[in-house]
Order: sequence, then C-alpha cells, then structure tokens
Amino acid sequence: MPDPQQRPWGTRGFTGGQLRVRLSAVHSQITLMNTLLPVIALSLAVVAGGHAANPNPLGLPPEVNAQIHAALEANYQMDYETGLAELEAVQQWADSHPVIVFGDLLIEWWKVTAAAWEEDEDLCAPMLAAVDRSLAAAERLIEQGDPTGEGHFVKGATLGLQGRWHIKNRHWRKSYSIGKQAKENLEKALEINPELYDAYSGIGIYDYFVAKLPGVVRFFAFSGQPADPADGMKMAELSLEKGTYTVVGTRAALALIYLRTELNPAKANEMIDTLIAEYPHSPFFGSLRLIALYDLNKPEALAAEAARQAGLLAEGHFPAERTAQVLFAEGLAHFRQQDWAAADQAYAKAVAAGNPSDPFTTWAKLHRGNILDVQGNRKAARAIYRDVRTSLNRWGTERLAKDYLRDAFDPALNQVRLLPDD
Repeated sequence: MPDPQQRPWGTRGFTGGQLRVRLSAVHSQITLMNTLLPVIALSLAVVAGGHAANPNPLGLPPEVNAQIHAALEANYQMDYETGLAELEAVQQWADSHPVIVFGDLLIEWWKVTAAAWEEDEDLCAPMLAAVDRSLAAAERLIEQGDPTGEGHFVKGATLGLQGRWHIKNRHWRKSYSIGKQAKENLEKALEINPELYDAYSGIGIYDYFVAKLPGVVRFFAFSGQPADPADGMKMAELSLEKGTYTVVGTRAALALIYLRTELNPAKANEMIDTLIAEYPHSPFFGSLRLIALYDLNKPEALAAEAARQAGLLAEGHFPAERTAQVLFAEGLAHFRQQDWAAADQAYAKAVAAGNPSDPFTTWAKLHRGNILDVQGNRKAARAIYRDVRTSLNRWGTERLAKDYLRDAFDPALNQVRLLPDD
C-alpha cells in the first residue's frame, strides 16, 4: 500500500522529468480507473444461463445457487425488494458462502449507481457498510482455505465496487491500490478453481484498459502487464463463452467499452440488442440503448425505444420510479432531431415527474438549458446550468454545466455524443 504521506506512487527521489512522467501516469491512471472499476464491477454483478461449462462452479448448495441467480436477475430489473427476498431465503448459508453477502452489497450498490449518489457519502452509507460485510465474509472463507475460490472471487468483485466509490470521490491512491488488489484476487480465484471462467471477465477487462495506457505509464505503474488490448478482450470473450455468473454482465461491460472507449456505438448497440432480447424489462439495458442510438444519430430509432419504454412503464414492467427516464427518452429523441420545442416539453415533464435523487431529472434540466442556448436566451440558460451545478454530479452533468457556463451549447459541436469524454 502507498504511504499516504508520500507523493503519488512514491515520487520522492525522481528527477524533474521523471516526476512529470510519474504524475502524468497518475492522471492517466485516474482516467483508466474511472472507467475500469465500474466495468469490472458490472461484469461481476450479473447472472446469465445457457452458456456455462459448469452451471455451479463454486459448488454452492443447489438451492443457494438458484436463489443467487434469481436475486441477481431481480436486481438487474431494479426490483430490489424481490432481490432481497431471494437472498433472505438462503441467509442460513451466508456464513459459509460469502457470495450471498455479496448479493446484498450488489443491491445496495445498484441503488447508489442507478441514482448516481456516489458523491454523497451519507446516501452511500448503507452501501459502504455492505462493502465491509462482504469483505469480512470473503476474508473468513479465505482464512479457512477457500477451496472453491469463492472467497477470492467475492473479494475481487467487492474491491471493484469499493474502488469505484473511491474514484468517484477522488481518493486516487486508494483506487490505484484497490484496482490491483481486485485483479490479484480474481487471478487467485482462478488459480484455485480453473473452472471459474467468470474470473476471466474482470481480469480481461482490466488488462484491456491497462494496455490502452501509453507505454511510459505502463512502465512506471503497470510493469509486466500485457501491452495488447486484444489479449484482454480475448479473456473477456472466454468468459462470455464459458462463464456461469457473468455472461450478461460481461456483455454489458463490453457494450460500455464500445460506447465509451472504442467509440463504436454500432457494435455496442448489437450487444445491447442481445441484452434487451433476453431482458426486455430491464430499465438499465434500456438506458444503454438510449446512449447508443443517440451516438448513432438515429432519432427515429430513439423515438421507437422511447415508445417501448413508455409501454413498459404503462404496463407495470418498469417501476414508477423510472417515469423520469421514460420522459427523458421521449425528449432525447426530439433533442437529437433538433425539434427543440417538443424536446423541451418532454424534458419539462421529466423534471416534474422526477425528484432530486433521479439522474434523469438532472439530465433533463441540463438539456433544457441547452435548448435555451439554441433559442438565444443565454441568461436563462446560464441560470439552469448554475442550478445543475448545485446538484449531485450525474454521469458528467457537473462538468458539462461548467463548460456551458463558459461557452454556450452549440449543436454542431456538442451534440455528437450524449455523455462527456471520460
């Protein structure tokens, strides 16, 4: 672990040029980890069937394995109550199977991430407490020998979630250390249990992002790591082929890579289509499709997706809390088509239907400011951007609002991608 009194990663004793390179590595690592840790966590956080070489590689009691699958599926539908109920039914095995405790953490983590609460420590308190419980449960099994690799697998996944929180709160030294520990524990799980192909997902995605760093950064911070991103992708694809618990999560993680890193929304959308075909009632996968279709500049397809989500909400398949998302989706289709009046009308409904904890409310406000800029009402637009900056940062809204306070929104420059660069 780095000495908290040292400069980043032990920069004492370096020449000026070496120090500049070292600090450059810090900034590159911040960007890497901001993308990496949530993707690793995502790839370890969901369940799928039909592709597994071993349907129960952890050797869980059959009823526990079935309930874990059911709980995680409910979680991806954002049906947290059902997920908790599924886990409660197997709590008598929790002392010997930390994956059950990790399931509780995943529910708390999704509550936080779905509302983009990461930068509010009070709102994150239940999730952080669940992190401690999950790590303690994993450590207990590791101390007992961890015969199936479950302890190291859970520890690696939990560290991924913990690292995500540290990144969002700018705890850079901790996030650097935790990222490496997450990978090391997944490698140990695989060493113990070669049939735990799910571990390849997090390892492969980690290696992919490290290989994307400049060579000098890899030399200082990641000596010995693979230099070809394709090697990491091959590992992730192996987990798609033979994994048990992470097939859906890995597919979603790769979709995010194609959206945010490879800038290939067409490839991302292919993966998202597969996810929605399997989980049509998932609000999360629906939100991924919104991003991909926006970046592809397909307003008609966006409008169709908005209508699909509105139908799911009306039929009770989306929870009522997703109302702002559905109305935002309607506005987004008009916004992409530059039908500013119709977009503003839908966004106004999204703001009215949402609440301060809903990220789609914040995004609707931001886009209403953009529309005012297009209409030439700079004073009113700036007032909205200032209001957005007083809210929690939601997927880059704080940074975008700051930029738009300086320079007015210009569709020709600012409408290419929905989310800001990492």
